Amino acid sequence: MKKLLTLLTVFTISTTSTTSVISCMPQQAQVNFDFDPSIGKNIDKSNAVDTSVDPESHHGVSNFFTLGDSLSDNGGLVTIAKDELGVNAKMSGLYNNGFSNGKRVAEIINDKLGFEESTFKSSNIIHNADIDYTKADGTTQKAWGRNYSVGGATAYESDGLTGKLLMGNTGIYKQAQALVKQQKINDKDLFLLEIGGNDLFALADARNDYNTQKSIMSNGLDNIKNALCTLINNGAKRILFITPPDILLTPGYNNKNTDSGGSGEYSEDELKKINLLCKEFDSSITKIVNAINEKNDVIKVYNLYQNLKVILDGFISESSKQEINVENNYSESTAFDLGGLDITNIDIKAVVREKYKDKNIDDFFFIDKVHPTAAGHKYVSELVYKLLIDDSFITE
Repeated sequence: MKKLLTLLTVFTISTTSTTSVISCMPQQAQVNFDFDPSIGKNIDKSNAVDTSVDPESHHGVSNFFTLGDSLSDNGGLVTIAKDELGVNAKMSGLYNNGFSNGKRVAEIINDKLGFEESTFKSSNIIHNADIDYTKADGTTQKAWGRNYSVGGATAYESDGLTGKLLMGNTGIYKQAQALVKQQKINDKDLFLLEIGGNDLFALADARNDYNTQKSIMSNGLDNIKNALCTLINNGAKRILFITPPDILLTPGYNNKNTDSGGSGEYSEDELKKINLLCKEFDSSITKIVNAINEKNDVIKVYNLYQNLKVILDGFISESSKQEINVENNYSESTAFDLGGLDITNIDIKAVVREKYKDKNIDDFFFIDKVHPTAAGHKYVSELVYKLLIDDSFITE
């Protein structure tokens, strides 16, 4: 019962180019940005399974793996709850097997590349091999799913009991370790990694606490570097890193949804602090990637911090409809306030807001305070797929 009670707080999905930072917000990150060729080299790979396919029939890609948070989760949070705590959780209402009403970017890319949906399932470092893969000779083998993303995952490691209880095995570095332990990596495998949104929410919550900012920033950036090095040092040659977005453009922080169970309206001073923290995190990620690419040149970046405004504008301009909404959340979600849920039947639910019951969800970019709708994901997936082609990570 104690684990179930603690789970309610653990489950909450946090809501709470180089840039110089002004003197009132000293730089937080203390990170060695240099590539480390030793990280991830001591992982036991004796049980790793080769689930690769013929790249000629999959747009030049022999396998496709995803690491990340709720933007890519397709059952990851529900799976870790079962694996870690033996708890049955579900996602319902508008949510469809994750934090959107349909397929997310990673799932759409998986489909476009011609990979099986049945093998693009969630896995984690304590999960058992439970997916049947068909080998070239027609026989089957048990292996792990190819999506390591978990809703609520962060780069930084929480030192609180709740963070360690459930989310301790979900961070981006742990995801990379799990993948290397479970999957044989080939030169033509493609990796999509997206992380950092929940770290930005945590930094926003700590906007007036310098020591907490420093801890989150430094630990998070360290683990982003560690995750990338772990993949590269074990053979990864094609990594697309989708960096965290400008959270001030999301309904949870744009001061346009204060009637929707949010954190209330942010003052101009608070928004400035949050903006500076987000800028520094983005700048530091750029430094990490540049330093790693000096030695390896295997990472391409889709910078959501710099491009989210362009994405939202494009979502509007490329639609033939008149009323396109990129500022408001279409639904109310229990993912951000789980205290009132029945602990014996945890149900993370999104329900349309009363004011939007006569509106079409496909006309909205955001389903809740931070996550895109299926329409939003589809639009972004087209941009990401084009980038993969342009960067020669995949063939047309």
